[in-house]
Amino acid sequence: MKKVLLFLLFFAGIQIGVTHAQCEPDPQYAESDAGVYPLPDTVGSPTSSLPMGFENQPYELLFTAVVPDSIMLELNPGQPPLNADLSEVIIDEVMGLPPGLDYVCNPPDCIFPDQSQGCVLVSGTPTQAGTYFLTVKSRVGVGVAQLPVDFPGALVGGEYKIIIDEDIAVDAPIENVIGLGQNIPNPFSDVTEIQIDTKQSGVFEFKVYNVIGKLLHEREVTLSAGNNTITFNGSKLPSGMYFYSIGQGNDRVTRRMVVHRP
Repeated sequence: MKKVLLFLLFFAGIQIGVTHAQCEPDPQYAESDAGVYPLPDTVGSPTSSLPMGFENQPYELLFTAVVPDSIMLELNPGQPPLNADLSEVIIDEVMGLPPGLDYVCNPPDCIFPDQSQGCVLVSGTPTQAGTYFLTVKSRVGVGVAQLPVDFPGALVGGEYKIIIDEDIAVDAPIENVIGLGQNIPNPFSDVTEIQIDTKQSGVFEFKVYNVIGKLLHEREVTLSAGNNTITFNGSKLPSGMYFYSIGQGNDRVTRRMVVHRP
């Protein structure tokens, strides 16, 4: 019975929000060994390497895969494995996604040739809190045969899980005073601008948080009645989703922004 010994398949990207835009492989993995990035977590890990999401809030996740040109096959137990040419890896289905999320591949047909890089973008708006374990149902082309492979699974250990937390309130009564616009550009890689329309002048607190609520940036901004623009430099933040807010004390208005570096 044939058994794939070498981790050879790549897991494409995951797209969040029903935006069926084609994803692009993360260039930081251009010289990496064959595999799926980010790598799976240890089974039973209390945390996840995948971004956390919230009910009714847009979510996005990108997987990059590096596909080799050959694999090692064990044709018969006890005999040395043989090096076999790999023709392609086919993604049939991504199982276990939270309700409200879907995925698209690049290539669009989810057929990844050997010696290539690809991605899968999972996106959407999750509708139910919980912990969701992902399994990729795929086939590996070797000669005229196509071998079924689940990832993660018996051949490649570990687990992928997406944690969706309960909905968080992003609007506060202060919105009667402050109109907080969406940052532009969004997504952005280094610097973005935020438009603020306020009915009264004053000193307000501008804060940036990660998806688990950790405060990453804080400063006071002086706003004049009318239209204002503030600039945020996120060049030191890793790619992912963040929240920014403006207000005084606990009375705040919050929006989401995405850092993405191709």
